[in-house]
Order: sequence, then C-alpha cells, then structure tokens
Amino acid sequence: MKQFVFFFCLAVSSVQIFANDTLIFKIANPRLTVRNPGGNYIRKVIHTADSGFLALDYNETGLVAKGYYNDTGFDIKIYTHYFYNTKKGFLQEIKCYDEMGSLTLHAEMNKQGDTIWRQTFKDDIVTGSRIFPENDADRTIFFSMQKPAVYNGGSMAWKKYISSNMKYPKDALASKLEGVVVIEFTVSKEGKINKSKVVQPASSSLNTEAMRLINASAAWLPAEENGNKINSTQRRCIVFKL
Repeated sequence: MKQFVFFFCLAVSSVQIFANDTLIFKIANPRLTVRNPGGNYIRKVIHTADSGFLALDYNETGLVAKGYYNDTGFDIKIYTHYFYNTKKGFLQEIKCYDEMGSLTLHAEMNKQGDTIWRQTFKDDIVTGSRIFPENDADRTIFFSMQKPAVYNGGSMAWKKYISSNMKYPKDALASKLEGVVVIEFTVSKEGKINKSKVVQPASSSLNTEAMRLINASAAWLPAEENGNKINSTQRRCIVFKL
C-alpha cells in the first residue's frame, strides 16, 4: 500500500526532484533508461556512499526493478540488477555486471526462489549455460543457445571505439542537445555491418552520427549456431551526452 501511495503522489507531478542525494523522474522502460514525462514508471535514484547510484523503479503495483549505475547518465550498469514479477511481486530475474558494465551472469527464478536457468558471460560472449529441468515448467524467459555476434574485442573495445570516434554534431553542441539513438543492424556471417536503421531517434544530426558510428565500426565476430557462422540482428544504443 505504501508503494502505491508513493507512486500516486509522484504521478501528479512530472517535475524532477533533487533532495538528500535523491533524484526522481519518469521513464518508459526500466531496462532502457530514457527519461519520459509520459512514462509509466517512476525511477527513484539514491546516491550511495560506496556503490554508485542505486535506481529503484516503480509502477502502480510497486517495485519492479532495482540496480546500480556508475552515474546518473545510466549508461553503464554495475553490480547486480533485480527484476520483479509485476503481478505477483517475487524476484524473477537477476543480471550481474562487472565494474566496467559488462554482463557476467543472467538468471531466472520461480516464485519459490529456485533457479530455472542461468548463463555466464565474458566479453559479451556466453561461456556457460545451465537449465534446471525440475523448474523448467515455470520458465517465462527463453534464450537461444547460439553465440551472439560481438564487436571484435568485446564490450570494452566497443566503448573505446565509440568514445574515440564520436564526432558530436556542431548544431547539437551549439544547442547543448543530448539524447539516445537506438540503431538496429545486421551482422553478416562474414562479420560485416549492413541493413542499419534508426529504431529510436533523437535529432536528425544525432541520428546521422549514430548511423555513421555503427556503419564505420570494424569487422564484428559473427553469431554462431551449432558451430556455423550465421547472419544476426543487433541493436545498440548510442548515447550523446555533454
């Protein structure tokens, strides 16, 4: 009941609040932080003394997600992120990240707290998978056992590529414009980028620069299925922040 009242009180105002190291604003998706005054979720952010910024996401039913970020740009997830079943309230999904924001573990639990499946990662590549058959009837998240396409060198190399090669558009600099552009593209079985398109736009110049960065990226390591290289689709967020 307290969580519902908390959400209701915040919903009457779209004003961002800073008080006692706390930030509150609306978002559209707890898994992809884009501030949206019309969003259905409230994010409460607490600056912790030793663990970065703790984000607590609520909807009208209560807490739906919580996790840590390295700053209030929310670009890099760190430590453990928890996602709760929105209807029954139990902890349903866990994702763990290292201090550089790379995913290291992903798992799903049932309402009794038993693990249904888990995967481990290194440099964005699956290094291990385990499914617990006795709990598989409770499974709601399905994943492919194939290896996904990854940027050559992993997540750290990708972040370095973006930071080193981004050319902030002059008009966006002049108007102090920031934003997030999401690009969808295909990584061919040869590791080449094609069929890129903007699926979440910002401004025209930011969209153009995001497309340039994706299309100019070096050869990727293609996805594999049963040991065979295959074409695959990727989505990447390009964050423009001054």
